[in-house]
Amino acid sequence: MTRFSFLIFSQKALQSLCLMMTCLFLPNLVSGQISLPGIQPKQPSIQSETGIPEQRAKVESQLAETQRQRDAKLPNNHDLPNADAVSQADKQRLLDRLAFLQAERIKKLDELAALQKAPPPLLSSLPQVQALGDFPPYSAIAVDALRDELDGQLDKLQGLLSGLQIREVEKQTQLEQKRRADEALRLSQDRFANARGEEPKAQAKLAQEQAELRQRVAESELAVLSIDEDLLKLKASQMRVLSDELTRVVKKALAAQQLTETDLNAQRTRMTALRKRLSQETAKANERRRNHERERTKLLASSPLPDSKEGQRLSVLDQALITDGIILDGLNALETLTQIVYDAWEKRYLILSGGNLEQRRQAQASLDKIYQGLINRKRLSQEQRNSAQAAIREQETRVANIAPDTAEHNQAKELLALFNERAAMYDRLELAANRFERQLARWSDDTAQATNASLSLKANQVGERIFSTIQSFWQFELFSVDDVSEIDGRKVTVSYGVTLGKSIVAILLFVLGYWLFSKVLQGLQIFLVRRFGISDQLASVIRRWVMILLAIGLIVFVLNLARIPLTVFAFMGGALAIGVGFGTQTIIKNFISGIIILFERKVRVGDIIELGGTIGHVTAVDMRATTIRGFDGVEALVPNSSFLETQVTNWTYSNQQIRRELRIGIAYGADTRVTEQLLLTAAANHPSTLKTPAPEVFFEDFADNALIMVLVYWVELGPKLAARSVDSDLRHAIYQQLTEAGIAIPYPQRDVHLNVTAPLPVSVSRQAKEI
Repeated sequence: MTRFSFLIFSQKALQSLCLMMTCLFLPNLVSGQISLPGIQPKQPSIQSETGIPEQRAKVESQLAETQRQRDAKLPNNHDLPNADAVSQADKQRLLDRLAFLQAERIKKLDELAALQKAPPPLLSSLPQVQALGDFPPYSAIAVDALRDELDGQLDKLQGLLSGLQIREVEKQTQLEQKRRADEALRLSQDRFANARGEEPKAQAKLAQEQAELRQRVAESELAVLSIDEDLLKLKASQMRVLSDELTRVVKKALAAQQLTETDLNAQRTRMTALRKRLSQETAKANERRRNHERERTKLLASSPLPDSKEGQRLSVLDQALITDGIILDGLNALETLTQIVYDAWEKRYLILSGGNLEQRRQAQASLDKIYQGLINRKRLSQEQRNSAQAAIREQETRVANIAPDTAEHNQAKELLALFNERAAMYDRLELAANRFERQLARWSDDTAQATNASLSLKANQVGERIFSTIQSFWQFELFSVDDVSEIDGRKVTVSYGVTLGKSIVAILLFVLGYWLFSKVLQGLQIFLVRRFGISDQLASVIRRWVMILLAIGLIVFVLNLARIPLTVFAFMGGALAIGVGFGTQTIIKNFISGIIILFERKVRVGDIIELGGTIGHVTAVDMRATTIRGFDGVEALVPNSSFLETQVTNWTYSNQQIRRELRIGIAYGADTRVTEQLLLTAAANHPSTLKTPAPEVFFEDFADNALIMVLVYWVELGPKLAARSVDSDLRHAIYQQLTEAGIAIPYPQRDVHLNVTAPLPVSVSRQAKEI
């Protein structure tokens, strides 16, 4: 008894552990985050296990058993608990689902068997291949029909391959569901084995039957998916073989296709019949539009209220007139497209009929132009179609939200019908454009593949295309200008086109003329300085002003030479006036300040100035800013207005002589007269110090640690002389002479007094002992 109790306890513990693990890992298993090896069952393969007849017989017996269980009467016991009643209803639904899947499996097996027994499709059985003929040359129209068939086969093959991918994803999901159904069945079997008592055992039995049914349903769904996958694979295999054979036939026919005049006349006849049908449709649409206009005019005469029945009808008529206009525009577009299609056939006839190279090239260029125009038209049609579809969806929502059999509901349905007519016309336009676009793309590819010219001809073609591209680029018109001139007392308006080529020529002529004038004026500046003794600053001002006048004249000359009228810039007058008034006030202020500086000559090139903390040589005085090169080599661009608005220190304004001072401290007790002579000797011996004014030495002060002597001397600044280098040389010489004379240069000395109120602790460290 104890052993049996232990066994029951162990089973319950194991069952609890399994439930806990399932609760922990089942969400991750569903989401694909955890993969457990050995749990997933093998994918069933109909072809490898048994034959189709044996499987069909097996499934038929399973279907009969399922139908027997489904048709069996449920226990007629009204005293069952609600949970048991719900479980019985779930069981009945599972049986219905299982019967449906088994019947679907039989149907799929029959379809697979029929497909396996059916002979593969023959290429010669296709009407398009039969219409092609046995011997070349082949009709281009028949080749087009064959290529349409090939495109259709390839589209079907792509659809089958996409279906296989979808089935593979569904199969993986179904495998996961079957794995969970197997786990649930094992858990229900354990619960039934551990149940004690009649009522718990009956509930466990019912739960086990439901788990078994779910497991069978999962197996049946997986089997149906597998059969469906085998069907798609077989169809795709047959379709791939047929497509490959058809592709080889198309390649062979393309090399020998021709378009005869008879074929062209047949296309002309077909296009004429199509235009006739379109004209009939246009006449009917016009009659319908006139009827709507008459009805609308009649309703407007009665001045209906918006909420009345006549007012609602009037709003419907407004939308109907808009729809009539869209239909008429669409029919006109289709008629125009028909004419374009026929023109394209004529161009194709020139290409395939073997004309000269130039004619074929022009025909191909015309086809390319038609193709680009068709792409733009198709893009517009797609946008209109999308807008119509959005209006249809919105109107369908309105119809669904209005109570039926009411005036508002009927009005909404009429509007929905009108929106559908618009969408149908847009669909018709897009379908026609797609067909023609596919034809044009094919013809362009055929022409590119059929071109087998020699290297010289290809080079000529490339050269002509490059020249044509450059010519179109050169003659591209940027804008046109109307120039009004008076001839014989009458005002004549002449339109001038400003092309890209004219603009480039004008820019190049201006750059070349500006470069030549700058070189000539540089020589003129040198000539004025050397021949007439004009200063460099004044000569630079003259050169700049002459360059400005020449640049203005050059602009006018270049514009007239390139036949660009000056009225081109008339539209910029207002913008220039505003820009001069607001945006260029600072530029003009600096420009005028630069002119004043150049003429007043208070600041000249080569002067040493100090402005706002910047000290250096003036290297250039331009119209807007003045360049100052500091002693550290950094150049600063100072606006010209700053020289007129702030204080400027010019070290070399009247002359370039500046005074420098050196302070030297000597020790107390030294002979000051001897020191004075030594300082004067050092200053006199330096080649950069001026003799007039002569250097001077002053006994300046009794300092704390030294007697202060000051050496004052003068130097003349220049581009090759730096005052700091003179100071450095004099300090070297003074230090050497004072040292030789035994005159010391003291340094600061301080006496430190310690006021100790308590004895300081003194200890000897180990390091001190070792020392």
